[in-house]
Amino acid sequence: MYGMLIDTTRPRFERFLLGAIGVAVTALYAAVLLDPSMGRPLHNAIAAFEAGKPADELPALSSDPWVNIAPATARQTDIATQPPSVVLVDELFRRVDYRLEGVRLGELAVPRVLLETVPVDLAAVESPAERKRLFIQLALPLVLQANEYIMADRARLIGLDQEITTTGAIADAADRAWLASLASRYGIETLDTEALLLRVDAVPPSMALAQGAEESGWGTSRFVREGNAIFGQRTFVAGTGLVPEDRDADKSHEVRSFDRLLGSVASYMANLNTHFAYDKFRDMRAAQQQSSGAMDSMALIGALDRYSERGEDYISTIRTIIEFNGLRAYDRARLSDGDEVVLNQSAI
Repeated sequence: MYGMLIDTTRPRFERFLLGAIGVAVTALYAAVLLDPSMGRPLHNAIAAFEAGKPADELPALSSDPWVNIAPATARQTDIATQPPSVVLVDELFRRVDYRLEGVRLGELAVPRVLLETVPVDLAAVESPAERKRLFIQLALPLVLQANEYIMADRARLIGLDQEITTTGAIADAADRAWLASLASRYGIETLDTEALLLRVDAVPPSMALAQGAEESGWGTSRFVREGNAIFGQRTFVAGTGLVPEDRDADKSHEVRSFDRLLGSVASYMANLNTHFAYDKFRDMRAAQQQSSGAMDSMALIGALDRYSERGEDYISTIRTIIEFNGLRAYDRARLSDGDEVVLNQSAI
């Protein structure tokens, strides 16, 4: 069964050296993401809820359904001398004992190491196997983190759904306000908890990793290097993305840019969880959960026939990536119960 389990161990992120660049500076901060199309701070609905803020004190949500995901607090490691490099990132992974083999075998939890950008020299790594390994290591914590935010919402939603079933209504005004904001974020016009439960759910990590690998060239594409766009999502708002070099003269789309890699992952999940083109995916996911309590990414990919213009060829490619690289093992991965370490280029 896919789940966001909590590890009982706490890897010690508080102190570590970062190779040749010396001692990293660690500071506690409240992170916010910026909506690239509007340039304004966004608020984390989950963090606000956990802080116990009254509904009337919550900042307005972004119109974008799933960019409101910044962690409430995190351990930020500011690299003051250079952007993240492969050597630096590799050393960080080594010092926090982040080994994919241990994760695959279920022996290790995934450290909460959240890279804001891909290593600047990832494309220069000669070994395809090494590039793949690094991409999976940097992308997996982001996927699990985004899923964790979704599952926190889902847990509260299930509780309210049960309250409605038992009493016929939601008693607390703050709960009603929260449900209204959740419905807005997920594109539901009414406070229909049954409809919301189809949308507020996780995405199998194997599927997210495979699609991210395909769309970003295992983290080496121009769009991910310059715009943190792992999934190559299109935008038609001029100036909010990167113009494809091979775009036809009569086209106006751009590839949407993000301030951080986590924004790209969250936006990808929002797309799957809200767009009408993926109704079949959401119905299949719910059916799988009901029948077996688990998600089958190989089957779910078949419901994304409208994700790419390549249609069935795209589906076949993603399934091959999952199978060849053994990505389904990561569907059992879990985040550690440690502090978040954010490798932060934006503060340079």
